[in-house]
Amino acid sequence: MMPMDWVFLLPWLLFALLAVLIVAGVPIAMSLVLTAFGVILLDPRLTVWVMFQRMYNGMDSFVLLAVPLFLLAGNLMNAARITDRLIALCMHLVGHVKGALAHVNVLVSMLFAGVSGSSTADSAGVGTVLIPAMKREGYPVRFAVAVTAASSVMGIIIPPSINMIVWGALTNTSIAGLFLGGILPGILIGVAQLLLNLIYVRRYDVPVRRRASARELLHSGRDGLLAAGIPIVIIGGITLGLVTPTEAAVIAVLYAMALGYCVYRELSVRHVLEASTATVRLCSLSLFSLVGAAIFGYLISFYQIPPKLMAGVNITDPTTLLLIMAAVMLLIGTFMDSLPAMAILAPIFQPLAMQAGVHPVQFGVVGVMALGLGLITPPYGLCLMISAKIGGIPLLKALGTTLVYLAVMLAVIVLLILYPDLVLAIPRWLTPDFV
Repeated sequence: MMPMDWVFLLPWLLFALLAVLIVAGVPIAMSLVLTAFGVILLDPRLTVWVMFQRMYNGMDSFVLLAVPLFLLAGNLMNAARITDRLIALCMHLVGHVKGALAHVNVLVSMLFAGVSGSSTADSAGVGTVLIPAMKREGYPVRFAVAVTAASSVMGIIIPPSINMIVWGALTNTSIAGLFLGGILPGILIGVAQLLLNLIYVRRYDVPVRRRASARELLHSGRDGLLAAGIPIVIIGGITLGLVTPTEAAVIAVLYAMALGYCVYRELSVRHVLEASTATVRLCSLSLFSLVGAAIFGYLISFYQIPPKLMAGVNITDPTTLLLIMAAVMLLIGTFMDSLPAMAILAPIFQPLAMQAGVHPVQFGVVGVMALGLGLITPPYGLCLMISAKIGGIPLLKALGTTLVYLAVMLAVIVLLILYPDLVLAIPRWLTPDFV
């Protein structure tokens, strides 16, 4: 127990101890729990029961149940080889353009993002098929890895997005609004990456295919559009108030199983068990991070850190504030997973954003995107690591090309900050009562 005279040092200790543990290589989730536990033991006003209660409350959320369900839907899609069908559809659409596989990589990521809501599932599912195919056709491996990693980031932007579900749960922001707000930014990033592909592929000697026939388009379109219809069902159901995000996730799982079993006949009981096991592994890491972040966020509130920051910061211009927040989130996202990072940063930045008049949906979309870019920036860079492993090259070999794609995505974030209507136009158009 620490004397009351020293209690004012505990907020500083909270962040200092977390930084030390992270630098020491302790996993993020354990760093959050150990930091909170240590500070609680030192504060005479708190007991360890507070820690257990807040950790439980951090997981006791119906909305968060959507996270494992969307992950399971994505894994079932991979097991049912729906990724292959999306690739075939995109190949028939743009196969006659030079650099077709690079363009297909981006287009499939956009479609797959609307199915799984997970960037890691995207990079693994799409990369396993397209990176070897791009290598065989003469693309540099570093380019194939960079395109796959960068395009997979759209998994956290284009709805349904697991990160947006968590952000909405943490900040009490409309998840339907976040989903709708992420549509146009996701499309902008996809278009920007396609334009960048056109610049890159000029220097590569890669084959150009013949234009697909109407019959081929019809055949691949029938298979591919069945899968691509999932986001329409999900977003439409949530927007119209017919289902909650969690119920929409259940529909996504049932839809994936119906396609895999009844339509494509690719799923088996073994595939479902393997997909479920993979989901548990991935989800347990993410949700345990949220458990640690829940108690950490409680301590941030208990020590009144946001009001103290607001007292020292007087930025009333929403554009300036969002630029600063995006820069901080981008920096933090390079060192830790976006879910615990947003659980820590959202409660700190939200009061500042609301005070400056930033719309909650714009704040959420920009925050999710800025933190999500950490998926392709070392030392965290999970999507880049997955893609590099599939490509069989060191991560740093693909970093230079990846950073070019990162710069394009940063430019899109700046546009979203300067022009809020790029985020808010679709929510206002589709939901008349959206303010």
